[in-house]
Amino acid sequence: MRKEKEKVKKPRRFKKRFIFLNLMLVVFILASLAYVDYVGDRYEMHTHIYPTADTTVNDVIMACSKDDIVILNDFHVDKDGQLILDLESDESGDVDADFTVKTNGEDITFKSQFTVNVMGTIIEHRDGSINFNGYLFLTYAFLGVMAITLIVMIGSFVECIRKNNYSYKMVAYGGVSLYIFVLLAVVIYKMLNNVLNSFTDLVYLITQTGSWLCILMFIPMLILAIAVTISNIVLIKREGFRPVNMIGIIISIVWLVVLLFTLNIGPFGTLFYGSTTLSAIRYILSFVIAYFECMFVSIVVCASMAANHTPPFDRDYIVILGCAIRKDGGLTPLLKGRVDSALSFAKRQQKTTGKQATFVPAGGQGSDEIMSEAEAMANYLKEQGVEPERILKEDQSTNTKENLKFAREVIEKTTDDFENKKIAFSTTNYHVFRGYVLSLKNGFKAEGISAKTKWYFFPNAFLREFLGLLNEEKVRHVGIILFIVLIAIGILFVR
Repeated sequence: MRKEKEKVKKPRRFKKRFIFLNLMLVVFILASLAYVDYVGDRYEMHTHIYPTADTTVNDVIMACSKDDIVILNDFHVDKDGQLILDLESDESGDVDADFTVKTNGEDITFKSQFTVNVMGTIIEHRDGSINFNGYLFLTYAFLGVMAITLIVMIGSFVECIRKNNYSYKMVAYGGVSLYIFVLLAVVIYKMLNNVLNSFTDLVYLITQTGSWLCILMFIPMLILAIAVTISNIVLIKREGFRPVNMIGIIISIVWLVVLLFTLNIGPFGTLFYGSTTLSAIRYILSFVIAYFECMFVSIVVCASMAANHTPPFDRDYIVILGCAIRKDGGLTPLLKGRVDSALSFAKRQQKTTGKQATFVPAGGQGSDEIMSEAEAMANYLKEQGVEPERILKEDQSTNTKENLKFAREVIEKTTDDFENKKIAFSTTNYHVFRGYVLSLKNGFKAEGISAKTKWYFFPNAFLREFLGLLNEEKVRHVGIILFIVLIAIGILFVR
């Protein structure tokens, strides 16, 4: 009776990190609410009036549309020479206020609006900005949460590298780290340059992070789009027209048009000028595009590291992932490269440690093939001097996921100690990352052996891996996108 799959458990260190992150998030939220509640009933209103040496402020008069909501207690000039009004809340509600500053010269008048919430916090609405006492604490709390999140994400990413845990979680750690790093850099830079003067300024910077990322990554992504397009053209020229060979061209064109629209470049800069709805769409798109670009950069980095990693020379089994064979049963260059890489690794392992590995060629028979891919690979292995007893064929699978699933079943029939066996898989370099992911999905950990391929496969292959990421984790990505959209809409309302 075949053993049930054992689940690949998430390391406790990862769990502890994210428990800590969630706890810190709760602490920061509660601390921010408590602090704003504590100081919010008083408000130092910055008037942006700077009395000169010859100007004396004699009095400030506040006339409100409703009484007993906001009270003017006092006024003073701060160290920067700005007139500051000291306000206090009395009851909750909304109020319009007219201020008259009496001086020894001409009187100065201005208007403002205030909301006092149920906690007694005074919130000022003036010139399109929102402000209240404690916004700086919120800013620092936000920076603290983002900094801790960045540390946790980078730590988790490094841990994945150290343990060769190439997975979609690793991609997420890398992508989120890049996004948060840019966000922190923008906010800290603006704070150091005294641009962050209100809660609205903080919100504005958050909304601009998506646009900043799109701008920073425009040139690399444009180069990549050109490379993918050239790759597709070469693929079509050498392998014939197939819809899959057009994916890169289509996505590159869509990405460029959407990005030009989002950044107000070209005809979009004036065509929709002044539209609030389109402005909102742009903000949302900037978040979404930036998110996907960060994920794409991360998967390129992760897939490159996976392809360049060499497993330890302690492998018991080497699964060779199948692909199409020739009409006569011979191996295509792509498949031959995978088998040759497996053979080369096995020879180096035997020479280095004396340990022999068993080969598991995996791949069923297609409708247009005279034999299974596993049989074709097994024949080639024998021609290269591999003993038949060192070959275990898996000839039922139809795709990569089944390659690894059924290969596991074949291996389990030969051993009672599967969970302690060291397994590698051999595939084309751009496909190694997917092999790591699918082995984990099939309940075991395996390390990849990379086979080289022609240059024009790479850009298109990375794009296909990215699309595979979206498909494999589609529910999670849809949830994140919906979250981004809701945050963006909420920010637009605040602004």
